[in-house]
Amino acid sequence: MPTRTPTRKKSRSRSRKTNPSRQTKGKSTTKRGNKASSKTPPAKTPKVLLVNMIPRSLSGEAHQDSEPTIAVNPSNPMQIAGSAFTPDPAKGPLAPIYVSLDGGNTWTLNSIVPGANRNTGTGDITVQFSKTNNTLYAGILRGDSRTTRLNILRAKDFTVAQPMEILVDRKNVDQPYVQVHTVTSGANKGSDRVYVGNNDLSTVSSATIDQSLDGAAKKPNFKTIRIESRATPGQDGPPVRPSIHPDGTAYAIYHSWRTFNDRTGAGTADIVVVRDDKGGSGAKPFMDLVDPDDGQAGIRVVQSTKFNFNGFLGAQRTGGDVALAADPTNSDIVYIAYNDDQGQDYMLHLLRSEDRGRTWSKELRTLRNALNPALAINNTGKLGFLYQQLTGSGAGQRWETKLELSSDGSNWSALTLATVSSRTPTSTFDPYLGDYAHLMAVDKTFYGVFSTANTPNKSNFPNGVVYQRNVNWTTGTLLDIDNLTPVHSSIDPFFFRVEG
Repeated sequence: MPTRTPTRKKSRSRSRKTNPSRQTKGKSTTKRGNKASSKTPPAKTPKVLLVNMIPRSLSGEAHQDSEPTIAVNPSNPMQIAGSAFTPDPAKGPLAPIYVSLDGGNTWTLNSIVPGANRNTGTGDITVQFSKTNNTLYAGILRGDSRTTRLNILRAKDFTVAQPMEILVDRKNVDQPYVQVHTVTSGANKGSDRVYVGNNDLSTVSSATIDQSLDGAAKKPNFKTIRIESRATPGQDGPPVRPSIHPDGTAYAIYHSWRTFNDRTGAGTADIVVVRDDKGGSGAKPFMDLVDPDDGQAGIRVVQSTKFNFNGFLGAQRTGGDVALAADPTNSDIVYIAYNDDQGQDYMLHLLRSEDRGRTWSKELRTLRNALNPALAINNTGKLGFLYQQLTGSGAGQRWETKLELSSDGSNWSALTLATVSSRTPTSTFDPYLGDYAHLMAVDKTFYGVFSTANTPNKSNFPNGVVYQRNVNWTTGTLLDIDNLTPVHSSIDPFFFRVEG
């Protein structure tokens, strides 16, 4: 939702106490290649497409279009759906999604999401395609509800102007995050297994996955699975992130709260990873990864991280960021990212496991004042690591959005997708950029989306950018639909495609 109160809402960690039994000592445990010799030819610079997603017909809009996601259709990568806090241009009862039918080069809006808010469109929303049948699934918080009301949705054709079908409707749920695995062999071949990670505030063990083993059925059955196995101070943190391997192995990461102060918004949390080797189809789902120290389901990768719900980087609030991606070439390999508070800094960490989450490497990357991590791995095992980082100081502070790529977790190439002033525009609601950005891979190609300031200055986009909306690049001015009237800067979603 665009606005949230500290109580029973999101966290994001600060200062951390690492559990050494969860991390491997010494060198990183990578098994995929060594450092390149001097004879190795330099890597080619990846081809980058970056597109401002606001259509030309909406050139006059100046909303805070934050917290974006995208979904690429694996069976037809020309088809891409996107979402953000974007209101319906006609101010109707349905919120829009972004639609591209040419691989992300151009975008239009299609208002098909139930429960629109006239100012923000939908509340929290994530989207994901079936792997084989073109169906688009979504997990949303309805924008027209005074409570955090979850809908799980389905559209068999996301290009048609028809409201998405409501599969689940439940109150007191935060930050739904949808993933889809389509079974490719065996008795259940063709079944869509739909996983919606969420923070269910109706229970103290609030880290939850709503799961259907056949989301494509006429009336799919969803089961609510509590993945928190330990006592909490009243709830877990909002982000619960599932990641499903092509072989059906299901992982998830969540922000497991240990303490929370309602008055200050500060607390401590463990970073917990769970796993299910049968895709959640057994009698006790997501209990295949057991912590040897306390015998409970879920490995506590890091313990007692600190967070503060009242923390800010620039105009962006902080809390409990987590991300996870399983390697499609090997389900034993999984990467995670998480944030914690260390003094005045908001630190972002990247770790890897090569034994299905039982033990973890030393830190592969540690970044100061970076958040909104997103991870994806392509079909050659190359990792993409997306984040947004506040750099500089005073009036010179900037938001930099970067994508780092690595085939071994040791050697990295970095692309700066955007670098914009942190002072313009001003925030109109929380979250300013969003509580997440998004990254995914289809075959070798990485696809992603982030929100940032839309001031049309080419130096803000070092790898190039395409605007659909009217702009004057000479004066650095946004222009209305008449291509003459100036429009003040705002936050827009930016799609990118990077050849892996």
